[in-house]
Amino acid sequence: MNIAIVDDDAKDIGQLSTILKGYAAFHHSDITIESFQDPADFLASYAPYRYSTVFLDIYMNHDNGVDIARQIREMDPNALIVFQTTSTDHMPSAFSLHAFDYVIKPAEQERIYRLMDDITHQVTQDGKTFSFLDKKVECKLLFSDIISLRSNGHYLHITDKDMTEHISRMTFAEAEEQLDGDTRFLLINRGTLVNMDFVTDFGNGVCVVNDSMYLPYNVKKRKELEQTYRNYMFSKIRNNTH
Repeated sequence: MNIAIVDDDAKDIGQLSTILKGYAAFHHSDITIESFQDPADFLASYAPYRYSTVFLDIYMNHDNGVDIARQIREMDPNALIVFQTTSTDHMPSAFSLHAFDYVIKPAEQERIYRLMDDITHQVTQDGKTFSFLDKKVECKLLFSDIISLRSNGHYLHITDKDMTEHISRMTFAEAEEQLDGDTRFLLINRGTLVNMDFVTDFGNGVCVVNDSMYLPYNVKKRKELEQTYRNYMFSKIRNNTH
């Protein structure tokens, strides 16, 4: 789990880092912490899915954490943001930005441990994640958030549910190994996998995904592909009704 701490107070960063490291040791968790005293440095290096959680101070010398959160939301609407502050004055603004939580300083170990339990549950409950490098930045996507994966030479094009395309130097075989036979993903052509949860139509030699992406499929296997898709959707509907 990658965690960012954005706070202009080195003492507060150190205190929170110590608590988080203690939590990681107690739960035998793999937690990486990156700290930033200058919000500009944080925003310059930020990329969607880079961090599992961002701990963000509200009152900083030249910046307001709520404004920083708005910029994060523009880049990554699903980021888990935890505000830290000495006052509850900004709580309404914080939660209007869908903050995960709001912690009053100084942070107490018991409070952070409970929070980390909630974060760990939130991060893991949606299932497995797909790991890749995008512009040398380590990224992770939930399987459920991936629309398609397409091989192009030595690169893999990964499209997420927000129609953002990530390009990573990865072989198609490596991608398939990570997906570990997840039944949501259908091989419609050589080097092309689609998440059937986003498929809306098969026809005229293309698979329509998310009503906006048109991917060519192997026409020789059209009946087989359509039947697999129908079976998957029938199974999904049946499971949802029980």
